[in-house]
Amino acid sequence: MKKWLRRIRGPVGMVLTWTAAGALVGALIELGNDAVSGGLPMGSLVDVWPPVLALAGFLGGVLYAAVRGFAGRRRTQ
Repeated sequence: MKKWLRRIRGPVGMVLTWTAAGALVGALIELGNDAVSGGLPMGSLVDVWPPVLALAGFLGGVLYAAVRGFAGRRRTQ
């Protein structure tokens, strides 16, 4: 069971990192939109940038972890 937990820890950490990075970028966009008078040109298009980019980061992290896991597994002959 320990081997299974070690194998799953990497992808989970990667997905959480991508999600946090997406939320941080979304928070910076939201902050910039609120700081500029009149807002950014497309800032009011989506008013909830952090959750939207966190979801995109989550999906991107899952996809990246899956591709990396598939490409990194050993081939047996």
